[in-house]
Amino acid sequence: MARASFEYDEVGNTFYYVLVAFYAFILFPATWLCLPGGAKPETVHVVNEHECQCDGCDKKRRKKAANKPWRRTKKIITISALVVAWAIFAIIVKKTTEIEQVHQDYDPYQILGLDQGAEEKAIKKAYRDLTKIHHPDRGGDAIFFDKIAKAYQALTDKEARENWEKYGNPDGPTATTFGIALPKWLVSKEYGLWVLAFYGLIFMVIMPVAVGMWWYSSIKYSADKVLLDTTRMFYYFINRTPRMEIGRMIAVLSGSFEFSKQYNKEIVERESDEIEVPRLMKFLTGVNDKGKEQPLSQAYALKARTLIHAYLSRLPLESAENVLDQDQDYIITRILRFVEEMVNCSQNLMSYSQHSKITIDTFDNLLRLQPMFVQALWQKNSPLLQLPHLTDYNLQHLRKKKIFSCHDLAIMDSESRRAVLRTLTNDEYRDVMVVLSMMPRLRIETKTVVEGEDDKHELTAGCVVTLKVTMKRSSLIDPQEAGLADQYKAYSSGADEDEREEGEENQTEETADGGEEVKKKKVWTAKNKQSKKKKKAAGGQGPQKKFQKKTTTAPGSPSTNSEGQALVKAAEEEEDDEEKNSEVSDVGSDDEDADAAASGNSDSEKEQKAGDSDSEWEDDVASNKKSIFETKNTQTHTVHAPYYPMEKFEWWWITVAYVDKKEKTRQMLTFPQLVKTLIDEQTVDIRFAAPPHKGIYTYNLSVRSDSYMDAEYSVDFKIDVKEAKFVEIKHDDYVDEDDEEAGQVSSEDDYTEDDDSDDE
Repeated sequence: MARASFEYDEVGNTFYYVLVAFYAFILFPATWLCLPGGAKPETVHVVNEHECQCDGCDKKRRKKAANKPWRRTKKIITISALVVAWAIFAIIVKKTTEIEQVHQDYDPYQILGLDQGAEEKAIKKAYRDLTKIHHPDRGGDAIFFDKIAKAYQALTDKEARENWEKYGNPDGPTATTFGIALPKWLVSKEYGLWVLAFYGLIFMVIMPVAVGMWWYSSIKYSADKVLLDTTRMFYYFINRTPRMEIGRMIAVLSGSFEFSKQYNKEIVERESDEIEVPRLMKFLTGVNDKGKEQPLSQAYALKARTLIHAYLSRLPLESAENVLDQDQDYIITRILRFVEEMVNCSQNLMSYSQHSKITIDTFDNLLRLQPMFVQALWQKNSPLLQLPHLTDYNLQHLRKKKIFSCHDLAIMDSESRRAVLRTLTNDEYRDVMVVLSMMPRLRIETKTVVEGEDDKHELTAGCVVTLKVTMKRSSLIDPQEAGLADQYKAYSSGADEDEREEGEENQTEETADGGEEVKKKKVWTAKNKQSKKKKKAAGGQGPQKKFQKKTTTAPGSPSTNSEGQALVKAAEEEEDDEEKNSEVSDVGSDDEDADAAASGNSDSEKEQKAGDSDSEWEDDVASNKKSIFETKNTQTHTVHAPYYPMEKFEWWWITVAYVDKKEKTRQMLTFPQLVKTLIDEQTVDIRFAAPPHKGIYTYNLSVRSDSYMDAEYSVDFKIDVKEAKFVEIKHDDYVDEDDEEAGQVSSEDDYTEDDDSDDE
């Protein structure tokens, strides 16, 4: 059998095929990612001239616009690089298509200069004539003479002709050749050492060094991009001070090692800091070197703490070339991440440490820190300072009118609001209305169920309770009522506009009649309930307890008035009366008919209950799958934060606490959960274990904004815990086959022995 042979690509023909394949494998995905709009569609944005025109917002827009030329230049460079890359790809493809095929079939007639199927005489004559001319002894070409002899043999010799007709070669089957897309000099002895050294340099020096550098830099950070040394410091101080106040938290945050030159190469230490930082400290109260407490007493921590206090006090910084402003922006843009890390550290200490005494007040203070840093305000400051152009003079007039929050200002009628803010110009007043329309108003509904159970609304001792929190967001003030309907012209597709119009129609329906929540039943739901009531009346089943949703809005909102409560209570009483009337059965019917009807209805009820439970279970599974695989955008609503260096979006913290009314205390039940995807409406599931004993328990649901100081909502809900049901487990009698056979043998032996004894 012929052996395989390998041909190296000395000309470079085979190499082009390999180059086209690898080049296209890289070029196509790179084009998709780098083209404008290829990776992500542009989000809906608001026209700049219709936004808040305060100094802070204008400064942020100017800073953002300053980066646009670089973005435009980057886009031009990217498109140019793609054009050049595609041009190179076209050249390679053109070069590949022009490669000539050198393979030719062996034809002895062509070598001898004869036509196909020539006679033997003509073959011999042509051979003699060609040998006279091309014989090596007569000065001919020896290689061509061998071809002539081989062609003559292929046409005259029987075996050679058979090989030529069968294999295309008079010598028989030839060796299989494989083309290698590399030049032969790469495997030659002359260059083999250099090639080996090149491979050793790449795989034994460059790659290990690159992987080691990446690994060494990555192991210093946690999953949230926080230095592990900073996380350890947070653990130490939280464990040391379980009941931590806000001032202490700020001091601990200032000691983060990300602000130290030793751990972070981006930090710049200047000689001017020794002069400018102490001068700034004179205007601040509560900033000290913390004695000998490390690392809070180090110079970098003192500088960070001073800049944080100046930021929260809205104190302007004076430094050469605004270097302190740059340092302050660097610290504030990273401080929110450190607050989240402190929340995680507190959770882990409570979960894994039995001796930890972290109180719920510590978590409350941690959650209050984020809106403080976003709005650049202390906790003691009025939340009205979140609005632009308001000064202490305006706050005095607002306090006289008993207006202490942005919500109080939003619910005023337009004339009274304009009168109390009469010192503002029309443009400034318009900015205040724009910011109020950006601020959120939440309506929260709670519902407790036990997932995976047939009677999921019945809570038993020790069961896993799922609290479904539905949050519906709207603007703190309606833009149309504030005269801002022409302000929000967004560039979006027609489908987005249709969805927005549908959302507004649904919102107007829900807030009809003075903001009362109207509960509308769907047609198919009403039919199902009627059919169930009829079956219960025929079967004589008892009434089932209905679950009542608890709805809350901001204090003073129209949905909490007495008329709305009266309407809801009247509707519930009507439903209860209908259920009671539907339970009455015909007493005068025959016993046999009643038994037959009862048995038939019970069977139908069981079937329907099974069908309902199956459908509910399928819906739960489908919703869980959808929530797992569905990715939502975290860029929800833009926050008005003129002092915050970056663009901020609304996120919400949710916690559940157990309320002990006798001792007037609260106990943390679930750790704070951060919701980052609330746009219009969202339902969040919170799971916790029910108490081990039956009774009625009161819990408190707290929803806090991480961006606005006065956006806090508290909902109290009760759960009625029943006795845990006793589940009888039936065990099938299991008999081992070996034991059964042994028992049968012993019984037979006993029987034969008894027979023998009787015979005797």
